[in-house]
Amino acid sequence: MEQSKITVWQFFVLTLSFMIGTSFFFTPGGLITVAKQDAWIVPLWAGTAAILVSLIWLELSDQHKGLSIIQICIKVVGKPLGGLLALMYISYFIQLAVFITRNMGDFMKQAMMPMSPLSAFHLMFLAISGYAVYKGINIIARSSELLFIIMAVTFIFLVFLGFTQWDWGRFQGIFRMDVWKTMKETRSIFGFPFLESLLFLMLFPFVKNKVKTSFIFAIAIATIMLSFSTFYTIGVLGVTRASHDTYPLFVIAQEIHIGAFFEHMESTVALILLVAIFIKLSIAYYCSVLGICQLFQIQSRLWISLALILLVSGLALGYDNVVENIEFSKKYDFEYTLIYSLAIPLLLLIVTWIRRKSMGESAS
Repeated sequence: MEQSKITVWQFFVLTLSFMIGTSFFFTPGGLITVAKQDAWIVPLWAGTAAILVSLIWLELSDQHKGLSIIQICIKVVGKPLGGLLALMYISYFIQLAVFITRNMGDFMKQAMMPMSPLSAFHLMFLAISGYAVYKGINIIARSSELLFIIMAVTFIFLVFLGFTQWDWGRFQGIFRMDVWKTMKETRSIFGFPFLESLLFLMLFPFVKNKVKTSFIFAIAIATIMLSFSTFYTIGVLGVTRASHDTYPLFVIAQEIHIGAFFEHMESTVALILLVAIFIKLSIAYYCSVLGICQLFQIQSRLWISLALILLVSGLALGYDNVVENIEFSKKYDFEYTLIYSLAIPLLLLIVTWIRRKSMGESAS
């Protein structure tokens, strides 16, 4: 089992990259379709709710210091039921890796290389992520540090270029949404990307200190950045165009023209997205492998890493097209993720409190 440690900064970068990486590209269009000019408000309440839920995860981790969610399940409710809950979490981590892999494949096939088979993209990325997982969490954290800086600087540069197409008139009709209806129809954003960060319950034991501050701060920054990304998309493309594009930020980059020098910037955006997907996929993949190793007491990650490449790649072909993937996420992702992010952690925390209270009463 790995005994590595990562710094607070590395953990912050991993958390922030995981939450904003792909959501920057996939989330704004769907939000704008539902909430129109008010879509930028949706991430603010979703992020606030995510911070409240994360307090449950942090409290559970604090009650069982040094243990991952897999180990906590077994410790709290015993091997039979705890092993079943652990298997459920492992299956969720694998499913998350499948979603990320398929999103990457759909983007590459639709926007960059339409004649290439999806499996080629899947195997290429999974092989790189599998190698990173085999080398350990330190390698993933250090790679993320470097890639995050490159990704952030490049994205800020592109945002400034995009302001040449900004129009405040595209916000006419703001603050007219039906709040309850909008929350119901955009509930998927609670699952993706915010509640997905529950998998960091696997990584809390690797952080040296200040895990609570770093984690909550990363969620707050991700909330603000996702809100800004949606606001920016509305201002540059407008509601009508943004709501009809699967990757609105990619469209913005395609239309950046400043003289004859700055044009066709979509390849740069594609590079940013691929970097973000690598970071997110590596984290989900690592949690899947680590969970299997902890549950079945396997010392080496090598063969598990290799085997999951084929499993994740095969499962990622389960959707017919990107529309089916989006529809599944919109209709079921929130309810599905809520089981793992709220229901089970809350149950484990309540059982922990009851046991400790009963032990205290017995001792007295």
